[in-house]
Amino acid sequence: MRKSGINLVAIKEYNQALITQLICANQPTTRNFLTKKSMLTSMTLTNITAELIRRDIVSEYDHPIKGAVGRNPKVLVVSDSSPVVAGIWMSKDFLFGSICDFSLKLITAKRIDFDAQETDATVLDKLVGMGKYLMSFSHRRIIGMGISCVGVVDSQNGVIRNVTGFFGIKTLDIRSRMEKEFEIPVYVKNDMQSSALCEMYFGIGKRTDNFIYVGITNGIGSAVVSNRQLMNNLGSGGELGHTTINYQGPLCDCGSRGCLEMYASVPNFLKRINLECGSHFVTLRQALAYCETNPSAHAIFDDVCNHLVYALNNLVNIINIDTIVFGHSGVAFPDYALESMKKRISEISVSRNSLKFNIIRTEFEENSPLFGSVCIVLDQIFTGRLPM
Repeated sequence: MRKSGINLVAIKEYNQALITQLICANQPTTRNFLTKKSMLTSMTLTNITAELIRRDIVSEYDHPIKGAVGRNPKVLVVSDSSPVVAGIWMSKDFLFGSICDFSLKLITAKRIDFDAQETDATVLDKLVGMGKYLMSFSHRRIIGMGISCVGVVDSQNGVIRNVTGFFGIKTLDIRSRMEKEFEIPVYVKNDMQSSALCEMYFGIGKRTDNFIYVGITNGIGSAVVSNRQLMNNLGSGGELGHTTINYQGPLCDCGSRGCLEMYASVPNFLKRINLECGSHFVTLRQALAYCETNPSAHAIFDDVCNHLVYALNNLVNIINIDTIVFGHSGVAFPDYALESMKKRISEISVSRNSLKFNIIRTEFEENSPLFGSVCIVLDQIFTGRLPM
């Protein structure tokens, strides 16, 4: 039996956040669409949209339809003068900052590369410098800042707790430094998790409530969305790259042996290609194009895909989700490779008779973690945890 009542104010804020999310992720949209998706009454929906328009978060205008007879339908979109969100993607090589509105429309972006000899102090200084640029750029109110970063992240406290191959830095207290500099809420998540949030609200999440995001870059990470909920994995991004594929394999920076990352991360793949073929490729796209014409390079890429298949199959067998989204540099994988991996997982998975597997690329190219940094804040807004 319920021992406490339901706070009506909280219900109102939840409904308002839900309608804001539906408008932002599906604009331009109609009240009819919002009523069907939210299952709210017309009166409740009218009150919420009127409040959003009054506060200049949402705008409404007539949407002419060619050949239609009668009055044009009214559609709702994010206002051109609504509040905005700042986001910073911190990879192992650079910072990439952006300002976006609630619909993920990009307003500005800036990149700052890391030097060869960074320290925890210089990385934090560059984060602050990026934040100052973003805060000074927009004349619209910035409601919050999201930081999407590498490593195992304590999101509750905004601290990186462990990261390999990052200038010897293991821990980094991001939130306390950034909130000291900027008088707005700052949220920190692993870049795989933030990318999955981007997919959940603006990408594959419009078509399915369950998927695995896999990011292939300097390392290999993953994030799981189940029943439209991000599985937080104790703050990590699902360190898929540090799952053991060969327990007698090479020693990894994490201290284990035969990690997937040693075989299939971008740097290790490029290293194998360049050593075997006498090439000097510096990007994954260059190397994959070469694999199309060189049998030795193609064989190395096949080996990379085989290692990925077994790691992904282990993950699928545990969580029973049939949609995998390749992101980060993984968007460069050619169609035939994705199709081959999908077919192989379908053959060996214990769920092969109940699930129809699909492997797709993200719609956001290599920028999922950049837009994901914005989605860290949008997630707070869309769930009613951050008032607008």
